[in-house]
Amino acid sequence: MENALRKNPKIPKFVVCSDIGGDCQGGDRLSNLPEPIIHHIFSFLETIDVVRASAVSRRWRYFWLSIPYLNFNIHNIWSNPLERWSLEKINEKFKDFVNWVLLSQNGSINIQRFLLSCFNCVDDYTLYRWLNAVAQRNVQVLDLDIISEEPIKLPRCLVTCESLMSLKLDFGNREHQGVLNLPTCAGFNQLKSLDLQHVEVLDYNLFRKFLSSCPLLENLYMKECFFRDFKILDISTTSLKYLTIDEFLLSEPKGLRSCEVICESLEALKLHFGWGIDKCVLKPPPTSVGFSRLKSLDLKHVEFLDHSFFLKLISSSPFLENLIMDSCRFPDLRILDISSASLKSLTLDRIEFGGDEFGSYKLKIACPNLVSFNIFALLLPDITLEGLNSLQNTFVFLEDIGEHMEDIEICHRLSKILNGLCGVEVLKLSSTLYEILNASLEEGSYFSASFNNLKSLILCVTMAEWTVPLIIRLLNRSPNLEALTIYFDAGEYFDEWKISNKAILCLTCHLKTVDLVEFKGHENELELVRFLLKNGHVLQKLRISWLEDVYNRREIISRIMKFPRSSSSVILKFLQPKSPFDFCEILR
Repeated sequence: MENALRKNPKIPKFVVCSDIGGDCQGGDRLSNLPEPIIHHIFSFLETIDVVRASAVSRRWRYFWLSIPYLNFNIHNIWSNPLERWSLEKINEKFKDFVNWVLLSQNGSINIQRFLLSCFNCVDDYTLYRWLNAVAQRNVQVLDLDIISEEPIKLPRCLVTCESLMSLKLDFGNREHQGVLNLPTCAGFNQLKSLDLQHVEVLDYNLFRKFLSSCPLLENLYMKECFFRDFKILDISTTSLKYLTIDEFLLSEPKGLRSCEVICESLEALKLHFGWGIDKCVLKPPPTSVGFSRLKSLDLKHVEFLDHSFFLKLISSSPFLENLIMDSCRFPDLRILDISSASLKSLTLDRIEFGGDEFGSYKLKIACPNLVSFNIFALLLPDITLEGLNSLQNTFVFLEDIGEHMEDIEICHRLSKILNGLCGVEVLKLSSTLYEILNASLEEGSYFSASFNNLKSLILCVTMAEWTVPLIIRLLNRSPNLEALTIYFDAGEYFDEWKISNKAILCLTCHLKTVDLVEFKGHENELELVRFLLKNGHVLQKLRISWLEDVYNRREIISRIMKFPRSSSSVILKFLQPKSPFDFCEILR
């Protein structure tokens, strides 16, 4: 080990610009900064770059010997190393460099952060010697990104390290998880944050014991971890404030039989299950504990066998502000009632209900302080919106209207939604709604209100026969609209429309910005541009983003530039195509 540590590895050349270095007066402002500030600046660099920087200034010559931030990444030290050496040789050179830095540094200086990304060879104890070295120097933040074919054990020196406050372990990727052998002894007395990614845990009981031995643990994050022969998730700790379980990987294809979280200090809970398994069954905590401090709840692929637990969960969370439910299931529930005085943001994404009858379920939302509401549904639900006086931002996305419902029922349901949203400032609508939405707006008995507070309208449209009339009707119902964004979705084009010029209040007084995305230059799209330029008296910007395969852009631009404009200050911009987008994802 001594011989290995004493090797002086060859450091790749550091290229210095001619106007950076030198000791001339006023020529090296960075070197004149206080040492803690330079430490902070260098903390964003990898250690190899800090060593290279020793050639820039005399003051920096030995600076790397005292920096308390160490970042070693085997992937970034050499350029194209596989063209020169074998993988084994690269690994050996990397070890030499880490050994040299650790041995050369001042051992009395505490390490604030140690980041290590490397391969761990079989029967090689170098990793454990490094961990022992940083533990002796009172490391505070430890981040290990290691690919290993053999199980990795947390050594006793880390378990008993009183300075360690944050530990991150990433042992692979989604297809390969490294095995973590947990310690059997108690420790981690000061640990506040634990981040486990792509880690395989063989003994869940030992994992529970491990968590309970961390008395100050506040943040637990687990992403794509693998638990073998594991059916019940049970997390119980008094100190935990933030819990995230993202994409649990299980050997049991039927998912978790139950998930119980008993954390009386919990403020944010995120449970995302899935990827080839059935939904997780969430089990209620004891009534005496509950989630009295919970502010954010994010659930995906969670099943509520007892719907009363969900209702109790909402009612017993007086500080809950953010609720996200994605692909959650209520097998015995027909009416989902979300009533909360504290809730500010609500997202419902493809909620599943029991029964075979499509659209038979109902949603009731009564949240007087709700600011943001997003709903993504397979079919048009029956929604009752009550007292949403604070609502500002809404996104309604439907994958299908549903052929099983009568047109009258569809109009009735959609009108209930629109009437409940008439006070919003930002409204986003998907293209599936438009045919029936056009009928609802046309028939005053269904929808008679106006969007008087609406400032921004975002639409995804197909240029169908009802699209242009719908846009005009929405503009008529939005007298104070300031920004209009239209995403043109792929679809069949119908007969060309001619829009009659007429005064629309928002176009006359308020509409300043128009964005047209995935623009193809179809006659109906051009007619819409002509209408907006002709009638937009205060229009300031009209931006057009092209669809990628539009090849006659110059011809289209030439036609648009000849359109008459009511606003003398309007600026037209034609932007290059953007990468293919998912309207639903963009607006989440």
